[in-house]
Amino acid sequence: MEENNLIFTLSGIRGRVEKDLKFDTVKKIAIAFGLWSDGKDKKVLIGRDTRPSGALIEQAIIEGLILSGFEIINLGICPTPVIIHTKNKLNIPFGIIITGSHNNQQWNGLKLLSTKTFLNNEDLKIISIYLENIDLNSYKKIQSRLDQNVTYLNPITDYIQDLLTYVDILKIKEKNNLRVVIDSGAGAGKLVTPKVLGELGCDLKLINNNLLANKDFPREIEPIKENLKDLIMEVWQGKYDIGFAHDSDADRLAIIGDNGDCYPEDIGLALIADYYLKNKEDEHKEVIFVTNLASSLRFEAIAEKYNAQVIRTPVGERFLTDRMNDLLSQSSKNRLVFGGEGSCGGIMFPYFNNTRDGIFAAAKIIEILVKSGKNISQLVAELPKYYSHRIKISVINIDIELLIKKLKSELEQEGEKVEQIQNDLKFGHGNDWFVLIHPSNTEPIIRVISEAKRESLARVYCEATAELVRLIISKK
Repeated sequence: MEENNLIFTLSGIRGRVEKDLKFDTVKKIAIAFGLWSDGKDKKVLIGRDTRPSGALIEQAIIEGLILSGFEIINLGICPTPVIIHTKNKLNIPFGIIITGSHNNQQWNGLKLLSTKTFLNNEDLKIISIYLENIDLNSYKKIQSRLDQNVTYLNPITDYIQDLLTYVDILKIKEKNNLRVVIDSGAGAGKLVTPKVLGELGCDLKLINNNLLANKDFPREIEPIKENLKDLIMEVWQGKYDIGFAHDSDADRLAIIGDNGDCYPEDIGLALIADYYLKNKEDEHKEVIFVTNLASSLRFEAIAEKYNAQVIRTPVGERFLTDRMNDLLSQSSKNRLVFGGEGSCGGIMFPYFNNTRDGIFAAAKIIEILVKSGKNISQLVAELPKYYSHRIKISVINIDIELLIKKLKSELEQEGEKVEQIQNDLKFGHGNDWFVLIHPSNTEPIIRVISEAKRESLARVYCEATAELVRLIISKK
């Protein structure tokens, strides 16, 4: 059965288009989601990115949700941050986002949302059990109920208005003379980010904004250096102040500097963290920055400068959302909580949107540039210096838990003090360096991530650890 090939991740379900995510399979997933929800308030909000495969998946989702008794609010093509902001603002209990996020076009997926955040592993296991036992023949065919059960809504104007209340729009527009290139990659961010930055007074140029004639994306979807050659060249040759790039659902943000440099993913988040901490209104306010195990040590260095606290969670947006919700539920009027995952560049600012938001991050970067009067390259040069190195290792048909157990034992025998959180292993020396061994939540790979104050050390630590991983795999 094709559903056996689906990948269940911390944020939902992914699969290959027309191989794993077939129409009937997607319809079953929607029915299983309905069986899991089992609540009286059967309202669900849906939306999708610009992948051509999303239209048919949307139809299957709608049919399955109607069979499950849901009332559906359909946002159509819409960035993930806008969908989640709208769901929370309207207090809709459930949501399904059709997106493959940063994965290539051959993949698509479903981000499943509960009342506060993404579903946890236990919820997804329940859905997978329901999925295996659903017989579509036992359900009546959908006929005229589509129009009765589906409401269509465009939330982009409301999202932009709400976002602009969290930037100093009057001072920005008064002084803003920034020339900006936006590479949306033809993703859903093209509907929002240009409008936001236009409202802030930026002089914009858009590239890679539309799908090609054959419906392919104009570049590879993940906004990393090797996929952003057009943007890098445009910024450098045109002498633009900054370039921004999104993935297909705009929860990620990449930044190209005025010198043509493609900055590491966590640089934008670090600039925003430094800006918030530097400008906090109350000198005695408790400030907590929440990030994951894989994010840079520069966040500790920045927090120490401003007497703030850093809390680390397992890798995965859901863990950050849960932690922030817990911190905000504790009554403390003098507390500021925000953060994000360094690997994606999108800030999580729960007072506006408790999810990775690449659009909001772009707006805050513009605010920082305008108010500081400095170039992005100058601001980045002022941040604490760290260098990272990453290696991917295939782990197809490998028992991950057993591998992690052996790795931890070997590292401890070599004298390392190893911290284990779920299947992640982390070791290092204070704020000087670290190595993280992270089994991917979405692919059959292990990522070895290292960081140090010297580039050569980051590479050495990463390559030595990767060699240890390969050695233990070879002995299976």
